[in-house]
Amino acid sequence: MYDWHTIVGTGAAIIMTALVVPYVRGVLREDTRPNPVSWFGWALLYAIAAAAQASKGLDWSLTIPVIGAFSASTVAVIALRAGKALWTPVDRFCIAVAILAIILWAITKEPLTALVLSIIADIAISIPTLYKTYLDPFSEPWLLWIIYVTTVVLEIIATTELTIYNLLVPLYSLGVDALITLFAFRQFIPTISQAHKKSLSD
Repeated sequence: MYDWHTIVGTGAAIIMTALVVPYVRGVLREDTRPNPVSWFGWALLYAIAAAAQASKGLDWSLTIPVIGAFSASTVAVIALRAGKALWTPVDRFCIAVAILAIILWAITKEPLTALVLSIIADIAISIPTLYKTYLDPFSEPWLLWIIYVTTVVLEIIATTELTIYNLLVPLYSLGVDALITLFAFRQFIPTISQAHKKSLSD
């Protein structure tokens, strides 16, 4: 018989994976405008985090980096094929910082250090999307991000092994995802909403 950890973890994982479909549809419709730099970086970093976390044992919190790697790589490929790649100086700088952190991780080979370095790299990778979403809150689907944040919370709740290895990445991910959601919510600020409507009518 499954306990509540399994039920909550499985449900959240299914929802988290399913969110890729409406997000990709938004990209293809050009309603959603992701930054491929961030998404490719997230795919790589989630994979690293999953490997480091798995080395310390399997737990429901592991689904966050595993599904994150799959989802991020899917979105990145679709975004590139849709011609959404923008390589700004900020993007290049963030990529350089992320690569440096990944190289340091490869040198250390220590799980906790790998997790910390992956977070440092993730901060750099997340900056392009955070910056883009702040400037253009309409470029990200706020509802999907709310649902995603909720699933991350559920996965954390479903965690049975409350260790730094199992909680560090999910808690960090929760913070970044919540910030993106908050920036996307700026589209409801009257002045921003009116300016957006005016730009569409021009």
